[in-house]
Amino acid sequence: MKKNRKKLIIIGIIIVVLMAVFYVLNNRFGITKYAENLNIASDSKELLAVALLNNIEEAETKYKIEDVKVYEYNGDELYLIIPIYKNVSINVYSAVMEEADIVKDKLLYTTNKPFILKCNISDIIPNTIVDIKQNNKIYNYSPSLNLKDGSLYVNEYVEDISFKEEGAP
Repeated sequence: MKKNRKKLIIIGIIIVVLMAVFYVLNNRFGITKYAENLNIASDSKELLAVALLNNIEEAETKYKIEDVKVYEYNGDELYLIIPIYKNVSINVYSAVMEEADIVKDKLLYTTNKPFILKCNISDIIPNTIVDIKQNNKIYNYSPSLNLKDGSLYVNEYVEDISFKEEGAP
């Protein structure tokens, strides 16, 4: 009788420990509630979801993100930027042109929450660089428009979640 009781206690402890580990890993490494609400796959290879906005109110009406912070840096283009994973942090830098490259200048903002970035004076050269940090690796993205068709420029770390008008490509 005592042996069975000890076995049950040990099994109970193991179950509690496994549940705690699962909870911690899910809350630290799972996708954010914002990504989940946008039906982004939990195994997405992208780290950010980005949308080109016509106005600030679209963040709430189309993307269901309330009280989103707006960061402004010299420009009129609006980008909604949403970290997909909980362990992603974001640094936004001003960017300058050096020789033929766009490089980081000054750190403007740091966050791990969705935000709107209002930037880009020029259609040709972006004026911000977004550092995406995950697991001590840093990836870069400069929100801008594709000059061919006016769509959002993305790279392998960014998913375009912009709502398209009917009939638009």
